[in-house]
Amino acid sequence: MARHKRMEFEDDADPSMDISSLIDCCFLLLIYFIVATSIVQERKLDMSMPGQAPSSSSNNAIEPGLIRVDNNGVIYWGKQDSQVTIDSDPGNHELPSLVENLNNLRQAAEAIGSKPVVQLYVENGAKHQRVVDVLNALSRADIKSVALTNVPEDQ
Repeated sequence: MARHKRMEFEDDADPSMDISSLIDCCFLLLIYFIVATSIVQERKLDMSMPGQAPSSSSNNAIEPGLIRVDNNGVIYWGKQDSQVTIDSDPGNHELPSLVENLNNLRQAAEAIGSKPVVQLYVENGAKHQRVVDVLNALSRADIKSVALTNVPEDQ
């Protein structure tokens, strides 16, 4: 009869995997995405913080434009008693009506030799993208004096 020997295997520690090549691949991907990404430069807007008066407000003979963004993303133009709804679609990022009103304000201010000033009131629950849309409209209308206000205009 043949003898059967049992082979005993040593218990190896946990199997390991060499991940040094995986780290190299991650760094290569990171470098690729950094190089391939286009850098978008935002236009600069000079803004006053809430509670600060715009620098040229004492010289203005024209009233500042008032923009209000509510919680639902609706944009209003003008004072409380005579507000006009500019845009009620939060998906619309162009805001041509607002740009037109801002251009009219800029032209009226330039006609009397002053700089146009805009006050922007944003309610607490408003989406940030909607505020960025308004700031882009201000930039397209070439208005650089913007005051962020924390009090709605009651006049």
